[in-house]
Amino acid sequence: MALATMTSQRGQVLVFVALALPIVLLPAAAFAVDAASAAAVHARLEQATWSAAESAVQQIDADALRAGGGLTLDQRSVESVARDALAAEDPNATIERLAVDGLYVTVEAAERLQLPLSFLGAPAVKLRAKAMARLTLGYESPSSFLPFSVSTL
Repeated sequence: MALATMTSQRGQVLVFVALALPIVLLPAAAFAVDAASAAAVHARLEQATWSAAESAVQQIDADALRAGGGLTLDQRSVESVARDALAAEDPNATIERLAVDGLYVTVEAAERLQLPLSFLGAPAVKLRAKAMARLTLGYESPSSFLPFSVSTL
């Protein structure tokens, strides 16, 4: 009699594991899919923001330079180029803040992402990225540390 009771209990444990395992694993799998999706979109947003800052910082104010005013950035061109570059790299991203300080350009962008599964928590998240670029002057002469070939003839 004891053997018959033990055999029926083994089946109960199997049913419990079969029912409990998906309850534990499904949320973990959904979180993994959402996290991977958010990481991929955030990487694309960071790349697009960096590209926008780098493109924008190259917009020199040619009129000020010709007039002897030194090297400055054209504010209007910086804004236009930054928006165009960001839209070309990531059409879903928007510029939240764009600042020009001397020869520095700072671009802060954001993107709203609808999570694919959103099993736990909010169905959407807002991702942000920030990039700063600086325009540097060229050099007047080659570096003295570079090896030059010397002819003995």
